[in-house]
Amino acid sequence: MRASLADLIARMTVREGNINSDESISWHAHREAEALSDASLISELAEYVQRESKQDSRKAAYFILGKLGQKFPGSECAALLVAQAKNETNKYVLAALLDAFENVSKPTDLDLTPVYALLTDERWLVRHSAIQSLKRTKSPKVEEVILHVLETTSDPYDLIYCQATLNEIGTAKAIPFIAKNLKSRKRDVKDSAQLAIEAIEARDRENTSGHSE
Repeated sequence: MRASLADLIARMTVREGNINSDESISWHAHREAEALSDASLISELAEYVQRESKQDSRKAAYFILGKLGQKFPGSECAALLVAQAKNETNKYVLAALLDAFENVSKPTDLDLTPVYALLTDERWLVRHSAIQSLKRTKSPKVEEVILHVLETTSDPYDLIYCQATLNEIGTAKAIPFIAKNLKSRKRDVKDSAQLAIEAIEARDRENTSGHSE
């Protein structure tokens, strides 16, 4: 791996005390990582995450892959992150990987089975990140899987995150399932349900008007 990338990851993982962002080496390194726009870094990072033993370093590499995956939608970033999801066991590293995956465009033919397996993980940190990671998808299968979680979970935060994901990817099919939560006593559950339904209805109107022109 090129020296500049290794140096960036080293700075991203510097252990610092309670200091403000202006003085933080790690904070500035993360902003630098967000600005990267060289697609050739992806293959280097792919090799790196498979052999790197330090968890913090892999977390930093996943962060970079997530940012590059946003800029290069046709790249292998999504497939690489899914493949690595099968290998990671630490909840913090896995959640960081899934958080990176959330913003990456997912090809419709991408096998998301390893992510689906994490939707019912007993560790809430992993489970919530997995639910949110399925945004930016166009697969009807994803909607079905999220609706299944919505119907079977008793965790209010699961409900909130499912509805936030459906807010972006849901179709009219999801509305009856979401509408059940409009009567929830928990305000965030109720509000996220309302927002999801409004977003889905707005997309439907837009699609209908687009087809009629």
